[in-house]
Amino acid sequence: MRGHLRAAVVAGLVTLAAATAGAVSARELLGRALAAEARGDLPTAARSLEELVAAGVDSDGVLYDLGTVYARQERYGEAIWCFERVLRRAPLMWPARDNLRATRMRLARRDAGRSGQAVVEQAVPLRVQVGELVPLGWSVLLGVLGEIGVVFAVWRRRRVTSELEAVGMTVALVLSLTLTAGALGLVAARRALPAESVVLHGGLRLRQTARVDGIPDAAVREGERVERVARDGVFTRVRTLTGATGWLETSELGGL
Repeated sequence: MRGHLRAAVVAGLVTLAAATAGAVSARELLGRALAAEARGDLPTAARSLEELVAAGVDSDGVLYDLGTVYARQERYGEAIWCFERVLRRAPLMWPARDNLRATRMRLARRDAGRSGQAVVEQAVPLRVQVGELVPLGWSVLLGVLGEIGVVFAVWRRRRVTSELEAVGMTVALVLSLTLTAGALGLVAARRALPAESVVLHGGLRLRQTARVDGIPDAAVREGERVERVARDGVFTRVRTLTGATGWLETSELGGL
């Protein structure tokens, strides 16, 4: 799998943490997954990585490897869910972004081949794209750096002796204020992200009511991102990117 190197790093962290999943250590599960993937036994690799995630070892590397295995099994919705989770936490993990793009393209080609019609991906709203641009911690750090820059620029500007220095400190003050404002905007966008999920499997339709025998309505695509609106027992009311609303079984959704 393309995450071998990253998984090796995870292995070291797992060893230090001494995490366990039942009677099997996390290190052993990771070793099983890597060995199974190397010999082409993708179901065993997926099960071992799933056990790791269930045991709480859901690092970016483990999720990346699990998504890669899912994609090779053509379990595209679940693969997209894994990659989306990684990118929510690590937006600059380019291998995950590349795999997400490739997986969506494979899914679109498969769906187009089955339906005989081109599949058009719905764009994620701009407010969500901005909120996912950088992790919350990075935005806070940028804001702190901006505030430090403002304080320094104000302090230094009061002590300059030349007009050129005054201009330089004014520019520094403007840049620091811009950085602070931008960081605050990113923090606000991150906190305003809607509760979203990924549809894990294909062939599903939204139900008009939260019942097993509810009347099916609009279809939802495997791998589609939806917003969670409400919960009723084992059903979740969702809103798609096109604005359609309805109920799906919660087990068919992977939360982000």
